[in-house]
Amino acid sequence: MDYDITIIGGGSAGLTAAQIAHSLGAKVLLIEKERLGGDCLYHGCVPSKSLIHVADVVTQTRQAAQFGLQGGQGQIDMGKVGQYIQEVIARVAANEQTYTEGVDVAFDKVVFQSSTTLRLNDIDITSRHTLLATGSRPAIPALAGLETIDFLTNETVFDLTHLPSSLIVLGGGPVGVELAQALARLGTQVTIVQRARQLLPREEPEVAEALTSLLRAGGITIYTQAQPLQISQQDNKKMLSVQQGDKVLHLEAEELLVATGRQPNVAGLNLEAAGVLYTERGILVNDYLQTSMSNIFALGDVIGGYDFTHIAAYQAGVAVRNALLPIGKQKVDYRVLPWCTFTRPEVAHIGLTQAEAERHYKHVRVVTFPWREIDRAQTENEQAGFIKLILKGRKEEIVGAHLIGAQAGELLGELALAMKHHLSIGHIYNTIHPYPTYSTGLQQATFQAYLLGGTAITNRKLIQTVLRMKK
Repeated sequence: MDYDITIIGGGSAGLTAAQIAHSLGAKVLLIEKERLGGDCLYHGCVPSKSLIHVADVVTQTRQAAQFGLQGGQGQIDMGKVGQYIQEVIARVAANEQTYTEGVDVAFDKVVFQSSTTLRLNDIDITSRHTLLATGSRPAIPALAGLETIDFLTNETVFDLTHLPSSLIVLGGGPVGVELAQALARLGTQVTIVQRARQLLPREEPEVAEALTSLLRAGGITIYTQAQPLQISQQDNKKMLSVQQGDKVLHLEAEELLVATGRQPNVAGLNLEAAGVLYTERGILVNDYLQTSMSNIFALGDVIGGYDFTHIAAYQAGVAVRNALLPIGKQKVDYRVLPWCTFTRPEVAHIGLTQAEAERHYKHVRVVTFPWREIDRAQTENEQAGFIKLILKGRKEEIVGAHLIGAQAGELLGELALAMKHHLSIGHIYNTIHPYPTYSTGLQQATFQAYLLGGTAITNRKLIQTVLRMKK
């Protein structure tokens, strides 16, 4: 065999897998058809968070007067915004070069000849194991007239050379709401059209409701349970008709952003020759990330499910381990799975929702703690939001947490560690936290949970008995 492991796809999953496999002594080939970095670097996390940072700066400048500072209402230069985003991408790309040290890298299309043979540049390459990490692309809905107009996706929105006066966003998932809010804060009049009952359908209803209210307060128009019917273009306007209940709405905007999910990249690999099974939702894998061929693994967006960079990196470790070690194979474990939507304020999620917990466990308790009770939030005038903890059993183990608030995502690390090791609320509130930080809010929330729980009631009764005995 020419290689121990060949990795197809140079995004987050592929780069991490290449680094891990090389560090373990394997001979590795990484194949990418265009450039290393993947969707996250060029069209996803990195540029979107850069745009959100620009929107933060603009918003703070416009609000400066209320803090006694001379604010500004200047024009937004999208050319310079785009330049800043590309500079950030270049810096992150430079940092990622270390991922391919000691790894053979090839750029071209590749197809399977068999389960152990790949054809690259008209040359056959043999590999003991192959890891498929080809990522995903924007899913384009079957909307009448869409093929006749120019529209934006997350792959093209960062190429805007001017700020659109108005924008319709199809889709209210993380990509849709993040970009909608960022552009609205820059000055675009934004409308979100969401087919589901709520924005961010994977989130707790009260979290989605709180975010929806905040977005509307920021000037964004939101239609939920709205089915797009047809779109056309008249002069410089996109004209969209939408069915909402018994009414048909007629919306118009300068630009249309399609953010209706992701589509796994499975075409063009000749997977049939390798015996790898797949559907339109992605490549089929088992709990060890093996495909229908035991020596071929798949990971990241191409298997569908959780389209997150940090999940792809986690899967890379599992897939490489299972490919190189013949015994003691590791299953993927998504019990403690955090994710964050980087709106302002942020929406953070880990573990089970309340409904899921109540289906799994007999004794479930829910505690909600308002964000405004966090002193750091008061100092920064970030009072919107709350912490919702899902607790199970007499031990009061945390099995889920749902947050909306400034920098809420930064609290997920501590929650993930606690949940990974099955810790109770007592382990958190009995740990000294630095004051004043947002993490103190998590300590406050767990302490409130304790005060309202059965353990505190028992302890109070015990102490009252002791005090009566002393009298």
